[in-house]
Amino acid sequence: MALLVNLLLAMASCHKENNIISAPSTHGVFITNEGDFNSGQGEISFYDPVSQRITNGLFYAINNYHLGDIVESMYIKDSIGFIVVNNSAKVELVKIPSLKHILTINIANSSPRYLLPLNDSIAYVTDLYAGQIHVINYRTGSLVTNIGGVSAWTEHILMVNNTVVVEEQNLSSTPSYHGSIVTINPNTNTLLQRYSFNGTNVDGIVSDHLNRLWLGLDADTTHHVQASIYCLNPDMSINKNIPLPAGHAVSNLKINGTGDEIYYFDLNGIATISINDTAAPITPLVPVAGRNLYGLGIDPANGDIYVSDAIDYVQRSRIYRYDKNANLLQSDTAGIISGNFVFNTQ
Repeated sequence: MALLVNLLLAMASCHKENNIISAPSTHGVFITNEGDFNSGQGEISFYDPVSQRITNGLFYAINNYHLGDIVESMYIKDSIGFIVVNNSAKVELVKIPSLKHILTINIANSSPRYLLPLNDSIAYVTDLYAGQIHVINYRTGSLVTNIGGVSAWTEHILMVNNTVVVEEQNLSSTPSYHGSIVTINPNTNTLLQRYSFNGTNVDGIVSDHLNRLWLGLDADTTHHVQASIYCLNPDMSINKNIPLPAGHAVSNLKINGTGDEIYYFDLNGIATISINDTAAPITPLVPVAGRNLYGLGIDPANGDIYVSDAIDYVQRSRIYRYDKNANLLQSDTAGIISGNFVFNTQ
């Protein structure tokens, strides 16, 4: 009997140890999980492509406090991770790869969306309602200034040709007739110019290896304008406009590590287009297959495609990993409403 008891205790002990969540110690993929609105369920998952294992609930396990409400996005610069928590009006700084807390930056009366570090101390943060770009010092945790003159809702943000480009969105229930982006001088924190395009909204921006800007435009059915993909030269002039076939859409643009292949969500799945193409595909690379496709990411190292299925926005999301030829490699479960894939290649 004593031998049996000891054996059962040993088995229980082994099971407990296997359930312990440890900090990531290698490169891999961080997954942001928004969580239900006002639930405070926002979290970070981590996927190790070598072991093919997803670790969920990572932030709380490492830091012993809840991340907050609506984890919108994440950005990695060197050994610092920036986690933007939308409805909690803050940015959490963490060590990479451990995810250990460094600093919390609260931005009063804000609804932050995406972050772009400009250098080793200053970052820009876009906002859902403010009509401003927040300029923060992430070393001191302070708000430096706000850049006005932008639309109420600013979204994706990137640096190209030493200029910051910000995607504007329309908050009105009546769609705008034009989608737009604005450019900002990062040296003076001043607005430079607004560029407008036919379509209701800009829905994703990326830059290629030739320092050209690519953006997706939503269709404007009122004015019979099809969804399209624009390519802009380094001087912001239009290089080409690629209209999508009727009944197709473009959103959530991503680009591969070599900067020559663009991926996006169409209504029928994940589509891809080369930067040399002059026509958009009709058939998707990865069919939608009845899923609620929500987050998209492209591994810069090997071109693997990561996509999340938010299902009903209540259940935990399903994550699918494909190789660049659209062969399914693995599927697993992450947190609630998985929205972004952030690749740590260090």
